[in-house]
Amino acid sequence: MKHFIFFLFFINSIFSQVSIEKQINNILNKLPSSTTVAVIIYDSQINEVLYEKNRYLSMVPASNTKLFTTATAIDLMGPDYQIYTKLFTDDLELNDTIMDGSIYLKGFGNSFFTETELDEMVQDVVELGIKVISGNVIGDDTYFDDIYYRDDWIMDEMPNVELPPVSALVLNKNLLNILINSNKKSGAKVSCEVIPNIDYILLNNSAKVTTKKSSPSISINTNSNGIDITVSGQVKKSTYEKTYSKYIDNPPLFCAWVLKNKLEKKGIKVKGYAITAQTPDRVLEISSSSLPLKDIIAVINKKSDNFRAECLFKTIGAYFSGKQGNSFYSTQAVLTFADKNDIFDDGTSIVDGSGISRANEVTVNSIIGLLVATYNDKNLFEPFYNSLSIAGYDGTLGGRMRYGTNFRGKTGTLRGVSSLSGYLITENNNMIIVSIIMSFSKKTSTFHRNIQDEIIEYLSKTL
Repeated sequence: MKHFIFFLFFINSIFSQVSIEKQINNILNKLPSSTTVAVIIYDSQINEVLYEKNRYLSMVPASNTKLFTTATAIDLMGPDYQIYTKLFTDDLELNDTIMDGSIYLKGFGNSFFTETELDEMVQDVVELGIKVISGNVIGDDTYFDDIYYRDDWIMDEMPNVELPPVSALVLNKNLLNILINSNKKSGAKVSCEVIPNIDYILLNNSAKVTTKKSSPSISINTNSNGIDITVSGQVKKSTYEKTYSKYIDNPPLFCAWVLKNKLEKKGIKVKGYAITAQTPDRVLEISSSSLPLKDIIAVINKKSDNFRAECLFKTIGAYFSGKQGNSFYSTQAVLTFADKNDIFDDGTSIVDGSGISRANEVTVNSIIGLLVATYNDKNLFEPFYNSLSIAGYDGTLGGRMRYGTNFRGKTGTLRGVSSLSGYLITENNNMIIVSIIMSFSKKTSTFHRNIQDEIIEYLSKTL
C-alpha cells in the first residue's frame, strides 16, 4: 500500500511539473522570437527545479547584480554593521578653547551623509568650547582608492548610466545644485544660486536668457582657493526656477571647504587651509554619523540606487582586505562569498556593484544559487529578504503585480535588458524562488516586465 501511495505521489508530481512547464512555455511564447530568455523556477520545499530554460546561458543581469553586492555585504559584515563618517582631531588633549592641530573629516563609505549630519558635527565642536583651530581642515577619503568613476576601473567600459564620483567621503550624494532663474527678458543674464551656499564658491555667470530651447554649460573646479563654478551659454526663458545638479569633481576637498565654512560661520577661527590628506593613526574622535548596513541595503535593493551600490561595493573591498576599498578587493570579496556557497558557475563575472555595466555576466543558475544559499542561512535571510522590493507595495516593484501576489524581489533594467529575481510565497504558502533574465531588441521593457509578472502571478495561484 505504501508503495502504491508513493507511486501516486510520484505520478502527480510528474504531471504537475509537466503542466507548469507547458503553461510557462505558453507565456514565454508571447515574446518576440528575437528575445533571449533564461528562467529558473525552484521549489524550496522539495529542493527541486520546477522549470528551467537556458539556465547556464551567460547574460547581462542589469541591477540583479545588486543581489551579489548586498548578500556579500551582509555575510561579510553583518546587518547591524555601522558605516561611518567621522570627525577627528590630532590635538589629543582638548583642554582649552584652542584646537592645537588640524581637524579631519573622514569617510568610511557612508553614502547617506548630508549637510544636516555635518551641521550636527560642527555643533559638537562648538559644544566643546573650541574658538580657534590652529591647523587645517582636512577631507580624507583614503578608505577607498581615488578612482572615482567606473569607466576608469572597468576595462573597455562603454558610456552607460552616469553616476556621481564614488568616494569614501560623501556629502549630499556628491552633488552640487545650481538654481537658475531665467524669468527675464531675452538677452538678460540669468540669476544663479548655488546649494550648498558657502563663502568659498566663486561663481562666474555669463549665461543669458533665450527664447529657444537651450541648456547652460556648467563646470566645477575645486582647488586650493575654493570652488570655481562657471555657468555659460543660454537658458530658455521660463517662469519656473530650474535646478541643475552637477557632480563634485573632488569630493574630499569639497567637503573640507564646506566644513571650514561651517566652522567659521559658528565663530570658530580656522588659521589653516582646506586640504586633503590621510588621517594619522593617533587622533581623537570628536563626532560621528552612521547608518546600519541593513538600512543601506534596503535602499539599494528596493530603490535600485546605483550610486549607493557602488559605494557599498568598495566598502566591501575595504572591509574584506583590511586595506583599501577598490574594485579588485571588492570583486575578491564577492568571489569568496560565492565560492563559499557554491554559487558561481562558468559564465559568471561581476565587475561592479550596481549592475549598470554590460561587462557583468551571470547565469540564472548563479542567481538561483545565491537566493537559495541566502534562504538557507538564517543569519542572512531575514535582513536580505527585508531589503527586497515588495510587489505592489514599494520600491521598483511598487507598481507591479498589484493583486495580492506575495513576491519580494530585485528588478533589473538596461536598454534591451530586463531581469527579475526573488522569493514568491504562493497562495498555498509554498516558498518558490525565481530568476528571469530577458535580452531583447523588439517590444518594450514594459512588455517584457508584463511577461515576467504573468509568470509570477501564475505560480502564485498554482503552486
